[in-house]
Amino acid sequence: MNEPSETQVTLAGLELESEQPGRSGALRTAVVATIKALQDERLLEPRHAAMCQLALELADAVTAGTRSRRASAAAMAAAQLLAVLKELPAPMAADLKQRFDQFVDSLVNGDPEP
Repeated sequence: MNEPSETQVTLAGLELESEQPGRSGALRTAVVATIKALQDERLLEPRHAAMCQLALELADAVTAGTRSRRASAAAMAAAQLLAVLKELPAPMAADLKQRFDQFVDSLVNGDPEP
């Protein structure tokens, strides 16, 4: 990663570029978009870098398995990718935290309507 732009993920330790440029597919692009969305919502912390990198590598493995017509390899990598993505913070959890924080603020400030 060179100079970060506002559309680039900037999680320390995360390498967005594929080791095989031109060989990555739409799945890697989708995983990058997912990571960016989580970062934009301030859900990612430095401890998530390894999981994000693993998701990117697994996306490449799914693509490689598909291109080589190895359905079982692609299916196994896809299942692992899904498991990794489920371990990343969920936006809904952040929404609940925000609503809880607003509720606590309303109690502290004596405001009956959160």
